[in-house]
Amino acid sequence: MQNDSSASTTMTPGKGLLVLGVIVIVIGSFLALTHALAIHNVWAAFLFLLYWAGIEHASFEKLLPCVVGATLGLLMGFLLKMLPAWLGDSGIIVFLAAVLVLVYLQVMNWLATAVNMVTMLFLTVTTIPAIQSGVDFADAAVALAVGIVFFAALVWAGTAWQKRRQLAV
Repeated sequence: MQNDSSASTTMTPGKGLLVLGVIVIVIGSFLALTHALAIHNVWAAFLFLLYWAGIEHASFEKLLPCVVGATLGLLMGFLLKMLPAWLGDSGIIVFLAAVLVLVYLQVMNWLATAVNMVTMLFLTVTTIPAIQSGVDFADAAVALAVGIVFFAALVWAGTAWQKRRQLAV
């Protein structure tokens, strides 16, 4: 099955290989950077990138809601881990109440800059038991922040270069 979401834009196999090469260089550069900074939970940055670039097409108009939503979703995962430790059994009730509030805000489309599909994506992923049992949320938050800066700067630079190139033609 072929994705026809962009039927007017066809890519030759050679251009596709060139794009793949650029993707490998970008991801490799990011992984080298995070390795040098001793950041391990890079999944948070890639999850952000998947949503912002894949769903929102790296739109700078959508960057703020994606950043705030990802941060809130990551925070909720942290709270799921910590509230029971801090409050005992009632911590899970507090957490579930907070989730209900977030879902209601999402349904009503209130506070959409903070509570959006990115929030729900990060909430879903960070509540997976394997993530809960093994993640260092501080490291994941740093990975998210570094990823946001890295990928947004890269998209900004690429967009500026492309505009400058179009003006030269």
